[in-house]
Amino acid sequence: MADENHDLTGSGLEESVGERPRDAAQPPVGVEEGGARVEPDPHRSRNATPSARWSVVIPTRAGWRHLSTALPPLLTALGEDDEVVAVGDGCEPGVPAGLDGRCRSVVHSGTPGFAPACNRGAAAARGRLLLFLNDDVAVAPGLLDLLERELSRPGVGAVGPDVISEALGRSESGTSLAWRHGVLEAGQRPLEGSGCVPVPYLCGAALAVRRADFERLGGFDERLAPFFWEDADLSLRLQRNVGATVVVSGAAVRHRHGATVGAVPEATRRAVYERNRWLVTWRHLEGARWLAHLAWLPLRLVSSVLSDRAALAGLVAALGVLRSRRRGDARRS
Repeated sequence: MADENHDLTGSGLEESVGERPRDAAQPPVGVEEGGARVEPDPHRSRNATPSARWSVVIPTRAGWRHLSTALPPLLTALGEDDEVVAVGDGCEPGVPAGLDGRCRSVVHSGTPGFAPACNRGAAAARGRLLLFLNDDVAVAPGLLDLLERELSRPGVGAVGPDVISEALGRSESGTSLAWRHGVLEAGQRPLEGSGCVPVPYLCGAALAVRRADFERLGGFDERLAPFFWEDADLSLRLQRNVGATVVVSGAAVRHRHGATVGAVPEATRRAVYERNRWLVTWRHLEGARWLAHLAWLPLRLVSSVLSDRAALAGLVAALGVLRSRRRGDARRS
């Protein structure tokens, strides 16, 4: 459900987005409520004390058609104190009653999309650690132990396994994120390096984080529904407020790629992608980057009008999201 095949970097005009983890001697802690860039979480869990170690949150729109192959290996990898929360995004997940006591399901009936469904699952979770997993990802035994070990390290904000795309025949965890002409551009390529590899953002197909940090940061940004850029946005907020985002190269999962995003017309996908790129760009713009952003904006507008209507549609939609949010803020005040 996160961006899968948009490698837009590769120019000398890029400014790489560096990670800013906390000092390794300082324990990774969540940002305090009311601090900079922190938003209230509408799905905040009411669980006073976590009763599980891991909660694996799996949003699905295909239901049992995908879960029937994803759940068996996952249940094998679960410990006794772990759980799976299958979230039906506008549908019943279809998990058979009594399948496994560690597996339960909830229905998300609000705005459809990856971010709202994941937030709904996190609100229902009992674990102190969260792993967001696409319903077309297959895991192997030992994965959760490896991820937990890395999350226990000082200076780490979130962690992911090496996601191997069956469609591409390679890793898609070697992400890139850069400022180019005042706008963020993202890409996915093979992971380079071994051990615990810092990356600009984690692939949303498999992303693990402490529940406390996820809640304090307000979860995934639901303005980005139905898909694209949720993982990059959350990773940037984690790096700013908690610690680095890293991939464990020795822990691999297989990403089979479902048809949920692929079934959407290409023009619509591109417009959604561009809309969310603008929203994430504006959220993380600061300092001198605003100058580059404003300087290049007229040229981008002209180029979109002449040759890229999907990009123009995305920009118009992003401006509409901002206007709607300002109206909502004005009504609340």
